[in-house]
Amino acid sequence: MTEKISIESNVMDERRTSGELEIKIFNQSDKTRTALKKLALWWGLSLISVLLPVVHFVLVPLFFFLGFFFAWKGFKSEGQVLDGKTTCPHCGNNIKVGKGELNWPVTEICQSCARVVRMEKKEA
Repeated sequence: MTEKISIESNVMDERRTSGELEIKIFNQSDKTRTALKKLALWWGLSLISVLLPVVHFVLVPLFFFLGFFFAWKGFKSEGQVLDGKTTCPHCGNNIKVGKGELNWPVTEICQSCARVVRMEKKEA
């Protein structure tokens, strides 16, 4: 289920601007599917790294445990940001929000002033 929500952006001071995000909220089966995909990816890398001489002593356990970590992170995610736009409160330039995990507050770096712009749901 995708929806558009209004957001409020700030750069850790009193200045605020508004914007909009298109998000997809995950249900329980989406969260499980995402977690299993991430686990399979990292464990696949772990299996492939068995073939690498010497470095496999480090890479196999690293990828194995990263699989658990990213699967847990994927399961805890509320959803996914599909698209969005806002204005930087510091310099006033437009910011395009790319695809990524939905964890509040959503952050994006302004390409003009290099400030971290934090986006939160606008209170109704």
